[in-house]
Amino acid sequence: MSETTLTLIRHGQTDWNLQRRLQGRSDIPLNDTGREQARTVGRELAASGEHWDVLVSSPLKRARETAEIIGEQIGLSLSRTYDDLVERAFGDVEGRDCTGTSDDERHALMEQHGEATEDVVQRGLSVLRRITEDFSGQDVMVVAHGTLIRLTLDRVLDTELPSLENGQVLTVTADQVLAAR
Repeated sequence: MSETTLTLIRHGQTDWNLQRRLQGRSDIPLNDTGREQARTVGRELAASGEHWDVLVSSPLKRARETAEIIGEQIGLSLSRTYDDLVERAFGDVEGRDCTGTSDDERHALMEQHGEATEDVVQRGLSVLRRITEDFSGQDVMVVAHGTLIRLTLDRVLDTELPSLENGQVLTVTADQVLAAR
């Protein structure tokens, strides 16, 4: 049986992304730019010659809609949503305008007021492991959220990724996810 691969994609743009507001678990839909980003990513993935067996996402509107748009381009329907793929909870700073705030300052706000980094990482690792078990030996496309993906893959890849762009695509293997602590 072939190794399970996970292609992780950050959802397309929302109005809150555009306004530099912390979304967290607020259920904000894509804007027109976000829909076009999803179509573009879908077309690029379809043209890549790669194949995916399964498409899953966070249950939040922005991720679900991104997944559905990409799925139209690659011939897959959304198979399942996983609650643990939701974005990091930002607590009382959710919705805050971060215009003029550096990435470091924004990340410090998230840490001070929201879900602890280690909790996000462990939740991310747990849900990715569950997905690899649920779809063993398959190529799985996972549409989720920037901070969840970044923090989880920092641990999986033993690196420090910069903030992810809307529609950014990263791929890891089940073995990489299983080896991460």
